[in-house]
Amino acid sequence: MKRIGLVTYFKSYNYGVWLQAYATEMFLEMNGYDVEIIDYSNKYESNKLKCSYKENNKRLGYLTSFIKSVLFGKVRFYKKGFKNHIKEYYKLSKTQYENVEQLRNVKYDILAVGSDQVWNPDITNGIDEVFLLRFGESKKRISIASSLGSKKLNKIDEDKLIAALKSFDAISVREEFAKDILKNRINKDIKVLVDPTFLLEKNVWINKLAKHSKYFDTEEKFILTYFVSKDKHSEKCVDLVRQYSDHFKLPIWAVQFSTYFSKGVSKKILGATISDFIALLLKADLIITDSFHGIALSINLNCNFVACINSENPLRAQNLLSKVGLLERINMNVQDYKMIDYSVINNIVEELCRDSQIWLLEGLEK
Repeated sequence: MKRIGLVTYFKSYNYGVWLQAYATEMFLEMNGYDVEIIDYSNKYESNKLKCSYKENNKRLGYLTSFIKSVLFGKVRFYKKGFKNHIKEYYKLSKTQYENVEQLRNVKYDILAVGSDQVWNPDITNGIDEVFLLRFGESKKRISIASSLGSKKLNKIDEDKLIAALKSFDAISVREEFAKDILKNRINKDIKVLVDPTFLLEKNVWINKLAKHSKYFDTEEKFILTYFVSKDKHSEKCVDLVRQYSDHFKLPIWAVQFSTYFSKGVSKKILGATISDFIALLLKADLIITDSFHGIALSINLNCNFVACINSENPLRAQNLLSKVGLLERINMNVQDYKMIDYSVINNIVEELCRDSQIWLLEGLEK
């Protein structure tokens, strides 16, 4: 059995991060590989998990992050929902790593990076050499649906990325625009894959996760919101949620990491596990989200949703919705709302998934 060492984001205040890592590991294990997530956290990203850090790179950020983390319970609910369960969901390396030098002598049959925004320099404070697989010994190096987010790289970061990719045996990205950026500079095939959360079918998400949540058997009717950007406080977003709540006469349940006040919210789901998150998506009458993974999982689970595009990172969601023919779900007015007919969409998703699965498994064996 071949051993895969996987580097990816898996520690964050973000359900998409956790679920893409879970799906990648689970899919590879289901196909006969011994997968280990390398327990590495980028220093810049891991700072955000501290009780106080320089938020937005401003001195005042130490105070604002402290208020969110301690007074509003962000750290406490992160531990409740994720950190306390981390070994239930992942097989991690025995050693924790903090930099590329510490990883210099690790050995795997295959080293893999992805998915999520591992090549977004805004998240890692410049391209991270660990996410370029600039370490260790392996027979093969592969990128699995790695993403630049919606970021156009500066020349220094782009040169660094291109130089590293020359040693990769197989390269895949998550968005078409990322392929367009790279293909003009490197003489290698670049494949666009679906997000790893699509690699697992609906019944796997239900049986492996949702059924273990207390929310799986709820008979309550509600609209679920999950927001990851600052847009959630905008008048446009707040008003859209209110309109749907008034129209359907349904309460708003909000998945949050903080007790901070949210306008129009009837119930805050604080510290939900990833099992809870999947169950809540399945049970909601409607999902309103600006999260790429909130949208992706809604599609995969055949849920009704409205997409509020994240103005700071819009391309990922737009690209996905375009592929499956659901662009009209973006900021959809309540007057135009209709339930989604998944009969045709599921065929599109199935074809995209099959193509990605075949490429990935072949890429691991070539």
